[in-house]
Amino acid sequence: MKITKRKFKAVLCAILSVCVLTFSVYPVFAAEQESTEAVTEETQATTIDPNDIDALESRRQELQAQSDKYQQILEKTKENIADQEEYVNALVSKVQILDDKIELSHQSINELNGKIQDKQTAIDNANKSIENQMNTLRNRLRNIYMAGNTTDLEIIFGAKSFSDFLDKMELVEALSDYDNNLINSIKGDLENISKEKAELEKDMDSLEAEEASLESDQQELNKILEENKELLAGLYKTSDKATSEIQNGALESDDIEKAISNYYAEKARLEAERAEQERLNNANNGNGGSNSSTIHGDLDISPSGFVWPCPGYYYLTSEWNEDRGSYNHGAIDIADAGIMGADVVAAKEGVVIDSYNGCYHNWGKDGSCGCGGGYGNYVMIAHDGGKMTVYGHLSTTMVYTGQHVYQGQVIGFVGSTGHSTGAHLHFETRLNGVKYNPMTEYQSDRKSTRLNSSHPSRSRMPSSA
Repeated sequence: MKITKRKFKAVLCAILSVCVLTFSVYPVFAAEQESTEAVTEETQATTIDPNDIDALESRRQELQAQSDKYQQILEKTKENIADQEEYVNALVSKVQILDDKIELSHQSINELNGKIQDKQTAIDNANKSIENQMNTLRNRLRNIYMAGNTTDLEIIFGAKSFSDFLDKMELVEALSDYDNNLINSIKGDLENISKEKAELEKDMDSLEAEEASLESDQQELNKILEENKELLAGLYKTSDKATSEIQNGALESDDIEKAISNYYAEKARLEAERAEQERLNNANNGNGGSNSSTIHGDLDISPSGFVWPCPGYYYLTSEWNEDRGSYNHGAIDIADAGIMGADVVAAKEGVVIDSYNGCYHNWGKDGSCGCGGGYGNYVMIAHDGGKMTVYGHLSTTMVYTGQHVYQGQVIGFVGSTGHSTGAHLHFETRLNGVKYNPMTEYQSDRKSTRLNSSHPSRSRMPSSA
């Protein structure tokens, strides 16, 4: 049965209400108090539907399954987070390396720009010098032209002396050679500077191309980095959600544990009061005891206060939590030759909180069936301390729901009803509704005590463990 959170709260409130009501309704019983019938009616009026408890137990199992699922998710997510963080850190390192390379490239480009600017200044200066020299030549040629053509004879006759003549001829040649050499020198410097500038511009093109490539790689890497940061953030959210679900499930499970424990404790208390009232009424009516069921005497009591549920038969055909493929068997199976019809006794004093005796199936004749929810004929007894025992596959039961039973009292007989393939006793122990290994109640190095059959109504406290 599936139970919602709203349903769970309603059941929890109902259980708590039962506790409050019953504590106010039921004082200590005395012989002169209400009759057993009246008490029974009040108990029934305030008892929670067992289906609600079944639903709570189902919800608890559901929460445990969810917790296991989210725990697996959490562990896997933590592994993914560790891997993702490592990858993101590696990407950040790569981006930083690219940043450093781009910065170095910027510095190199700036240096080249300075050198190119210097070369361009030198080129401009050389071109300016050439232009100035060409202007001087142009002016000289213009003056010569304006003065008319001067022949060598005019130069000779215009000379004051032969020495003056030679000087004038050398001057003309010298001026011509000087101008030519000067212009050629400037042209040579200009060519060299232009060549150097071209090489620098070539280097600049190479650096700019490299920088562009680095920036492109950086953009792509930054894109990948952001995508992986988003992925990492998603993993963090998944981890937080799984952690929250586990915590919320644990809180709800704790509430369910308390509700179930309160339910069984209150039910046991009510039934104990009813049984006590029945005993007092029987005593007032002259009856010696509360029931006529057989009580086995001289049984070994374990240090924890339990007797063996099937006296004389101790062989286990199924041990605790045996793997049965689709499920684990949360009980022990007791079987041996001749066990069919053997006495089944209450392992400890308590109150029968549930029983079923409507299965007429016999395995040897009809095969396995689901009668009694698979348990066949069964008895469920609540004990002190939130403990409970379950006895399944009985041929018949000897007690009824609500009856107070004593340790060692016969509550039924071994059979093979329900999901059974042969005569045996299915024996469960539960603490606050949770199954645990029954053998923990019997396996001890300490010596057992003996059950005294002369005082069946005396409460037998378990020895300290």
